[in-house]
Formats: sequence, structure tokens, C-alpha cells
Amino acid sequence: MTSDDLSSTAYVALYCRISVDRAGRREGVQAQERWGRAYAAKTWPGVPVVVFADNDLSAAADDVVRPEYDRLCAAIGRGEIAHLWAVEQYRIERREIQWFELAAMMDAAGVAELHTDRDGIVRIRDEVAGIKAVLGAGEVRRLKKRVNDMLAEKAALGEAPGSRPFGYRHAKKDDGAKTYAQVPEEATAIRQAAEWVLSGWSLANIAAKFREQGLAGAHGGTIRAGAVRNWVTLPTVAGHRVYKGQIVARGNWEPILDEATWQACKLKLSQPRRVTRADGKGTHLVSSDRKSNPTGRKYLLTGGLAVCGVCEHRLIGALKQIKKRRVPYLSCHPNAGGRGCTGILLENTEKFVLDSLWEELDKPEFLSAIEADDYGARRDEITKELDGLDRRRGELAAMWATPGMLTQTEWQEARRAIGESEQRLRVEYAALPPKMINVDIAGARAAWPDMMLDEQREFLRLFVESVTVVRALPGRPRVYDSERVKIKWRNLRQAELPPDQP
Repeated sequence: MTSDDLSSTAYVALYCRISVDRAGRREGVQAQERWGRAYAAKTWPGVPVVVFADNDLSAAADDVVRPEYDRLCAAIGRGEIAHLWAVEQYRIERREIQWFELAAMMDAAGVAELHTDRDGIVRIRDEVAGIKAVLGAGEVRRLKKRVNDMLAEKAALGEAPGSRPFGYRHAKKDDGAKTYAQVPEEATAIRQAAEWVLSGWSLANIAAKFREQGLAGAHGGTIRAGAVRNWVTLPTVAGHRVYKGQIVARGNWEPILDEATWQACKLKLSQPRRVTRADGKGTHLVSSDRKSNPTGRKYLLTGGLAVCGVCEHRLIGALKQIKKRRVPYLSCHPNAGGRGCTGILLENTEKFVLDSLWEELDKPEFLSAIEADDYGARRDEITKELDGLDRRRGELAAMWATPGMLTQTEWQEARRAIGESEQRLRVEYAALPPKMINVDIAGARAAWPDMMLDEQREFLRLFVESVTVVRALPGRPRVYDSERVKIKWRNLRQAELPPDQP
């Protein structure tokens, strides 16, 4: 029988609640209902009974919604309840202010007593009930403090938290401490995602690729771009223990991504990308994984990659009338700051550059030469400094949480200084030439037609520093002349190349 069936009849309300019963006390809502019905049958024989049950819900947390408790309060306010029963006072409310609000509501509705199994009959107007509410709330605060202290200690020791991120499953070490063990298929996916991110693939395309492979999320959900971002930027995958949003220790589990790769992914996905507007009059910033405006005409070699061999100004792509046809043309255009020095058919040039790249990538000696990294030492230094800033944030959070350690002004000043240092390092890191990684060349070649323009540009820039177009030589045929196109490969040392290399 429900309260809706008894809108005109006062009834006995049984409120049954329990938080998650990890202690195994077997005081679930079903057991409480049996005890309440037995009490009601003995104390108020013949009076209808309605049960309000909130299972696995706390009565001490401000952010927990208890639907049945709210329904109970509404029924009290309507005057439907003649008697109220619960196992104990704390089953209904453990917070003092909320208890006094409930007591006032019950008193106004004429419900003067709360009947319980453990506390006896609690008289709403009695001071003892109020004192008990205050004591109960104090115990809740002490319990929360003990729990938080325990969680902080476990975090400081690097013990794994209760959540399960993609790439890991829960496990235990020999001493019983909670840890993570890698899920091989998921860990492999994270490493592949990191490689694709650093190769310039968009998060949306990476997610689509994994969906095609039939891969699902940690809890069986569909993989989206946001999930891929989380995979490669979550501190957990690099072996860091996070507590209350801050890195506080090294985790006691094996990282999936090494520190350098993780930091590189964070930097890659955090820095904005500058994109030329469709009208060519300026630039605006977009996120690093947003797709470019599909209505704007874009070309692979524009955006600063192709330059004039005379004035060294960047070349732009536009349609040009040639023998009754409008064709894409790469030119040093005065409207964009050039001098009109050079021009060449754009599509033929893009095909030549791309064919040259695939040809070179088939040569092991080319990859050996291009992997030279003149900025590796500084990149490693910045990575270590960023890791140190993350640790300092954790130390700062711990000091702020300790009474008397930091004033509000000191805390804000320290946070500001850390933020400024991080921004400076990120700007410097972004300005360094990208680190060569183990790129899936075969996969990129196969996926090339389906890649977005920005992804193609990112891949091209991994290997090509610039494409210079020189003036046509007198007497040369007027058809397309690829010898006018000079490709400068990134970080390529001429001494390391075989004689037939340009």
C-alpha cells in the first residue's frame, strides 16, 4: 500500500535507510522493514503502514539526494502521517540543522514522537533529541576527518584509488595494498593513441579508428574524442597518484606512458593552434583538436610551409585563370605581403612533395638521419620542470589544508607563481621543433585520403621544414617543372645522407 492510496487516512510511516553495508551488519532496508512492521502491528494494530526506503544512501552528506526521505517530508507536510518509526534517530537524519528543521515540521503536523528500536521513543520537543542530533553531527565530522586522513595517507604512499581508469584493472600487492594492473589490450590502445596524437591526428579520428576496431571504453561505453584525450593526459597512465585534483606521489603501479610521452601529449593537446581566416586578413585561435572551418579553402602547403625562393615570403593558394580554366595556384601574392616573385601550379606541387616524402620514408637511411634531435636535452629539462611544478602544487595543497601553514594571500601568490612558470615553460616547449617519434608510416599512408587537412599538415611537418619555390629558368618548357621545388627536410644533416639525396 502506498501513501497515494491513503490520501484521506492517516498511517504509520516506516523510514528505512542504510548506507553501503561494508561491515556486513545485515541491517538492509528489507530487514528494517520487517522490524518496523512488527513494531507497528504491536503498537498501532489496525493502522495502515507505508514504507519509505532509501537504500545505499548516506544521511550525513549534503550532496546526497534521498528521494524517499523527500517524499516522507512531503507526506508529513500534508498531514498524512499519524506515527513515524525508524530503527534509530540517525537513520532519519545525522545533521543537526536538518534534524531541527524536520522536528519543526513534525511538530507542526502533530507528529510529536519518533518511535525507534534503539533509542526508544524520541519526543520531538525534548531537548535530548536535539542534543543527540548535535552529538551525531559531531561524530559525522570526526568520522569524515578520519576517513579523509586515511585517504590522504594512502594517496601519499602511492596506493591506487577506488576508480578504474581505462588501461587498468584493480589488483593487490603482496602486502595487501591496492594497486593497478595493466589490461594489455587497453594499454596498447593508449600507447597507440599517444603516438597518433603526437603525429597530428585529431582526437575525433583516433576515436573513430578505435570504434572501427571494436574497442569499448573502460566500462563498455562508446569511445569518443574526450575519452581519447583523457587516456593520454590522465596522470594515472604516467604512474602518478592524484588526490583531490593534485599529483601527490608516484603510484605503486607500472605506468603505461613514459613521462616524456605523457608530458608531450599534455602539451600537444593544451596549446592552441593558429589558423588563417578565410578572408586572409588575420588569425584566430582554435583548440588543438578542432576541425578547421570546412567552408574555407585550404591547401596542404599553405600556412607558411611553402615560401618564395626570391623574397622568402610565404606563398598563398588561390584560384587562377589559366587558359580558360580556373586552377589552384601557389603564388607570392602582393595582397598577402609578397612581391609577385614566383608562382606554380599548386596541386602538382603538393603531389610532388607528397610523392617525394613517401619515397624518402621508404629509405631506412632517411629515417636515421631525420631522427636527430638537437633540442632533446632542453625538451627533457622542460618536462622535468613541469613534473616538478605538479609536485609543488600537491605540496602547496597539503600546506593549505593544514591550519596555520599558509595565509590566503600566501597561498594565492604561490599558486600564481606556479601558474606563470608553467605557462612560460609551455610556451617555450611549443616553440621547439617537435620530437621525432615512432610514427606508423604505413598506417598514415593508408589513412591519408581520410585524414583532415590539419592532420595531413601535422604529419607533413614532422618531416618537412619548408618547401621553396624558385623562379622558372629561361628556356625551360612551360609545363610543370618539379625542379623548381626545393624540399628542406626537418633536422636533416647533409653529411649523413647518401650522395643521391637532395
